[in-house]
Amino acid sequence: MNENFLTRHHDQLTAWLRDGKAESLNAFLGAHHKSFVLVTTGGAILDLETLRESLRGAGGSQPGLSIQVEGVTTITPEVYRFLERHIVDGSVVDMRVVTAVVKDGLLLSVHETARR
Repeated sequence: MNENFLTRHHDQLTAWLRDGKAESLNAFLGAHHKSFVLVTTGGAILDLETLRESLRGAGGSQPGLSIQVEGVTTITPEVYRFLERHIVDGSVVDMRVVTAVVKDGLLLSVHETARR
């Protein structure tokens, strides 16, 4: 895993949320380990199936969205940390620090921390 993987992964999410491209959602979800867990900025814990269900109806729901991944730092060979910015029509609408854990080349867990 590296910065290119993380950027491409978020580009796939962007394409789903902004444009509703189903192949992008499938590629995005396919990069997650079957035991994947997400801790959201609000503290909710989502497994892969819950994430899949929450995204299923969100295709095309955020026109103008782009997601930028910046400052990827390798903590260990399996743990990465980066800043994620959500931008709509040129304005930052959300920012978070993300810690991602990788297993067998797939995302095992992601922990998002809100940032102002």
